[in-house]
Amino acid sequence: MILLAINILIIISIIALIAYIPIFLGKFSKRSTEKYITFECGINLDSFTRKPFAVRFFLLIVLFIVFDVEIILIFIVPVIIPRSPLVIIFLSLFIILLLVGIFYEWKEGSLNWKL
Repeated sequence: MILLAINILIIISIIALIAYIPIFLGKFSKRSTEKYITFECGINLDSFTRKPFAVRFFLLIVLFIVFDVEIILIFIVPVIIPRSPLVIIFLSLFIILLLVGIFYEWKEGSLNWKL
């Protein structure tokens, strides 16, 4: 029983030591204004003016995510659900829906890279 209490005390001490080491080391670092300004993807916010963002690129990203998730579903469904005619019909309709969607986006011109 005493050995268990000693082991628990050692573990708590190690956890406390690991938790407080960054606090002690942080006190010795130099404080400057550079550390306290907000950092957004390497952009200096002092000289940053908002530039217009093309909605076409946003739409392309959304399309990529939607079709990427759907393709993952195509690979997962046959593994999870055993082979049956219902699964084959579901996947066939799913692939047809994907093709209709991609052809619609292609015809609409959303997949063109020309601005």
